[in-house]
Amino acid sequence: MKSPLSLSKHLQSTRAPWTSLLVLKPRDSVESLVKPPLGFVLKSIKGAKCKTPAALFTEFAKVMELPDYFGHNWDALEECLADLDWMPAKGYVLLLTDAEQILPEDEEDYATLLEVLSDAGEAWASGQAGMGERPVTPFHVLFAVTERGKASRAHWGMQEIAVSEDREPNRQRRTSKKRT
Repeated sequence: MKSPLSLSKHLQSTRAPWTSLLVLKPRDSVESLVKPPLGFVLKSIKGAKCKTPAALFTEFAKVMELPDYFGHNWDALEECLADLDWMPAKGYVLLLTDAEQILPEDEEDYATLLEVLSDAGEAWASGQAGMGERPVTPFHVLFAVTERGKASRAHWGMQEIAVSEDREPNRQRRTSKKRT
């Protein structure tokens, strides 16, 4: 089994996976754990408002400030997420809170959501986002869930990401002792 990904390094990467599961401990505050790099846009989408596809499209449109022409369907969501001209940034982080509440009654729509988010991440990572060639840009989606909430869905369809910060290995300090 692969070891969990490190959050801080992963957010700056253009590599897959573009969707990751962030499991919160009881005392964790998602806002204190997810700190995007300077110049990145962080948008927080409330999973509790995404119980149906129609509600999900409405929440994404509001939070992501999607253009008026957004068609409130899967194709339109993918197209808009792979563009974001109205929101220029060095990278993008979408944080879906209370993720266990996202499309809880429809595994097919949930799978479609994962595909849309992954396709958007791939477009940004390959420089194919929007109209024409662009520089590769990090685009990541974090599904934040508590340990209890994680158990509510049998299959999340993504890898878990580590919350801990990257640190250098502890180095033992050598102290010289005078011999007498």
